[in-house]
Amino acid sequence: MRALFVASWTDGAGKTSLSAGLGKWLQKNGKKVSYFKPVSVGEPGTDGDKDFLALSLGLNGEAIAPVFASHRDVKSQVDANSLGQTIKKAAEAVANSDILLIEAPGGLNDADMAKASHQIAESVDAAVIVVAAYGGDATWDRIAAESAKFGKRLVGLVITRVPEKKLAEVREETEAFFKKKNIKVLAIMPEDRSLLGISVADIARHLGAKAVCCDEAMGELVENVMIGAMTPDSGADYFALKENKAVITRGSRPDMQLAALATSTKCLILTGDSEPAGQVLSWAEDKGVPVLITEKDTLSTVSEVEQAFVEAKFGQEAKVDKMAEMVEANFDFSSLAQGLGLAASS
Repeated sequence: MRALFVASWTDGAGKTSLSAGLGKWLQKNGKKVSYFKPVSVGEPGTDGDKDFLALSLGLNGEAIAPVFASHRDVKSQVDANSLGQTIKKAAEAVANSDILLIEAPGGLNDADMAKASHQIAESVDAAVIVVAAYGGDATWDRIAAESAKFGKRLVGLVITRVPEKKLAEVREETEAFFKKKNIKVLAIMPEDRSLLGISVADIARHLGAKAVCCDEAMGELVENVMIGAMTPDSGADYFALKENKAVITRGSRPDMQLAALATSTKCLILTGDSEPAGQVLSWAEDKGVPVLITEKDTLSTVSEVEQAFVEAKFGQEAKVDKMAEMVEANFDFSSLAQGLGLAASS
């Protein structure tokens, strides 16, 4: 078995999504894959990434997080040099595979989490990939310096969330820079709004809202949010500005609701605890657009939906398939195969 450790410069840069994409690719190429998230900072039951990813890769729940701890607890184990041994023993529980995908705790920009990552990677003799989201507050120098600490274990760097219009520029800049640092850039991953989206069902749960139609479409991903508060004459043009959106509007504004339904809308959110007009409900059913009803006012609803986006994790199966496609199209698999000691044809 070979271990592949996926770390990131900051938490939330895309470790889970990349792990899912790589797992899909490895399985497609005949490798038996297991997944291991050794440290989850928080309380047991608060981390759904491991269970979701295990399910998406068909691992029958064979993913564990043996250490649930506070930041202080992790630091204490790192300082005592005991974290690595704890993880090594736990990893044996999912060792019956060709490749063990391991997701790092936190981000390398956190000194304690960086030390934890180094101890874990060393304890299981893992090859390492570092993920960095474009547009963060770090310089390439800092990312390179921290990544280089993995030494010969480092397979390379993946840069995520690069706007389409900057792909060529970022590729030229980073490949030249990191080549001087003897670090391979394994992939420049374009920004994809669908990977940042949240399902209609998750929005409904976050709001405590009631869905009055189209239950079959509750798994659709929402990428944008718009507010219906303008005059009817400008409604259609306004709503056409964004696709795959949730539209939040007062329940007493069927004109805005109909204007939104004439464009690419994933759900209507009606505030003020008002039932939709018959014409609105009928058209929503025809188009397969869920209508959610909440007692909250419009401003509160907007605030809570925005917070739901902030808290959204890589947790919808549609995202796994999309990320697998992006990995397939952009990743340097020959370098990955070499780093894992796999046959070049893989």
